[in-house]
Amino acid sequence: MIGAAMKSDLDSSAPPQPVTKSNTSHRATLAGACILALGGCAVFPVRPESPWRTAVVGMVAVVVVACALILRSPASIRASAFIGTLFGCFAVGIHFGWPPAITTALVCVLPLGCLLIVGRRPSLGAAAPWLRRGSITPEIFWLGLVTVVLGGVALVVWALIVRPEPAEYLSGLQRLPLWLAILGTVAFALVNPIWEEMLFRGVLLTELASVWGTRAAVVLQAILFGLAHSAGFPSGVAGMVMAMSWGFVLGVIRARSGGILMTYLVHVTANAVIGVLAVLILV
Repeated sequence: MIGAAMKSDLDSSAPPQPVTKSNTSHRATLAGACILALGGCAVFPVRPESPWRTAVVGMVAVVVVACALILRSPASIRASAFIGTLFGCFAVGIHFGWPPAITTALVCVLPLGCLLIVGRRPSLGAAAPWLRRGSITPEIFWLGLVTVVLGGVALVVWALIVRPEPAEYLSGLQRLPLWLAILGTVAFALVNPIWEEMLFRGVLLTELASVWGTRAAVVLQAILFGLAHSAGFPSGVAGMVMAMSWGFVLGVIRARSGGILMTYLVHVTANAVIGVLAVLILV
C-alpha cells in the first residue's frame, strides 16, 4: 500500500515522458545512468587543496551532460541543467575562496533559475513539478516529527560514545556566546537545506522516478544523500548510514506528499536540533 501510494503521488507530479515503442527500456536505462552519474558528481567533496580532482570530476560531468543531450532525454537534460550549475557554483566558489555565505546563496538560486529557463522549452516538460507545497497529512506530520526526534537521540548517543573532535564550524560557534552560537546554528539550518532538498528530493528523486520508478528513486537519492554527508556531522561510516536512513525517510515524505515543503521543514528542524545539541554536547 505504501509503495502504491508513493508511486501514485509522485507520478502525478512528474512531467510526462515521451513514449516510443522501440528502445524505450534502453533509453530509460541510459537516462537513469546519466542522472545517477550527475548525482555522483554533485556529492563529490570539492576541496580547495584538490583543484585537479575537482577538474577531473568537472570533465566527467561535462561528458555526462553531453551524453544527456545526445540521448535527448528530458529527464536527464533537466537534471543536467540543475546539477551542472550546482557543481559549477560550488567549484568556483570554493576554489576561488569566496565567502561560504556567497557560495551558499548562489547554489540556492542559480541552479533552480537555470532549470526553470531550460524548462521553458515545451519539449522538456515541466521543469520543477516538485516545487510546490504538496499535501501535509497527519501521517506525514507524525512521520516527520518522529524523524526529528530519533535523529536527535541518535546524535546524542553517537556523540557520547565516540566523543568526536568538533568540526571547524562547530568549534567557531562554541567560542561565541551561547545565544549567538544557537542563532548561527539556526541560520545555517534554515539556508543549507534549500539546495539539498532541491537536489535530492527535488531533481534527483523526481527525474530518477520518471525513468526508473519511485521505489528505486527513493533508495538511490538516499544513498547519494548519505555519501554527501561522509564528512558531515556525524561523520564516517556511522554518519553516512544515519544520513542515508534520514534521506530515505525524507524521500518517502516527499513521495507521499507530492511536494518538498514538508521535507524542507523536517530537514530544517532536524538540522537545528542537531546543531544545537552539537554545540551543547561537544565542549
